[in-house]
Amino acid sequence: MRGTARPSAKAWLNSLEAEYRHARPVPVIRVRVGKLGKRGPKPLSNPRHRLWQIDAVRGMAVVCMVFYHFMWDMMFFGLYPHDVTSGGWRLFARSVAITFLVLVGVSMVLTAQRKRPAERNRQWLERGAKVFGWGLLISVVTRIFLGEAFVLYGVLHLIGTAFLLAPLLWRIRRWTPLLGAGVIALGVVLADRSPEMAHLLPYAIPLGVRPEFYPAVDYFPVFPWLGVIMLGMGAGQLLAPALSGPEPHGPASAARPEPSKRQALPGSPPPVLAQLAAIGRRALIIYILHQPVLLAAFMALGYTVW
Repeated sequence: MRGTARPSAKAWLNSLEAEYRHARPVPVIRVRVGKLGKRGPKPLSNPRHRLWQIDAVRGMAVVCMVFYHFMWDMMFFGLYPHDVTSGGWRLFARSVAITFLVLVGVSMVLTAQRKRPAERNRQWLERGAKVFGWGLLISVVTRIFLGEAFVLYGVLHLIGTAFLLAPLLWRIRRWTPLLGAGVIALGVVLADRSPEMAHLLPYAIPLGVRPEFYPAVDYFPVFPWLGVIMLGMGAGQLLAPALSGPEPHGPASAARPEPSKRQALPGSPPPVLAQLAAIGRRALIIYILHQPVLLAAFMALGYTVW
């Protein structure tokens, strides 16, 4: 009995090739495999998002600061007969400074709520180095132009230090209000005892130990002013749940609140507040440039600094 002839190997391969060409492509699923522990859940909110309410308050503080320094320059050039370093003027200046520092603490908490631990620590350290670097530049410039009244440890030095310490402060965030009050209390004690201790700690001026007559035009030592920032962190922890929701990497991350609860003050700001918020977003550059601009304006009118 004659059987069917078997196809040659070449013909068999050709038939397979033809079937492969006419077959439907199989979808390919690609899976990215990352390292364990390197990637966590996405933050609950956009890291680039800023709260206009915070920026608007900061912007108002910037406007008040520029106004106060304008009046200080007026006094310096003999155009304003009253002392702006005492009385109500001093209270006004301190209120503006406290507003700035409290907002620093609030902003630290909001940053922590929106970023992963490694990212927020890196941002804090980078910002701290940047702000402290600007403070050092101001120290050099004021040393050249103001002599003994130069800024050794001003508000930028303090804010830079606070950001550099932020990773540590965040670890003890539940205790920052209490510890902040202690820092303020210790600062008050040091202010009273500074003349007696100055000869023992001549290099402790940044901590709050200073000579009896210390002529610096800008002085914000760690004690008590870091305590104000720590109180701001406490205030930020009270505000953050309403503004940003629970921590994306904290114990409450499993229960995400409703959008209406995450945003306490929704909507776009009114025009005036929008302008203040724009100023608040540029607080650092305005702080650095406003006094040179004011002095240049007075000098253009014929007044001399020396």
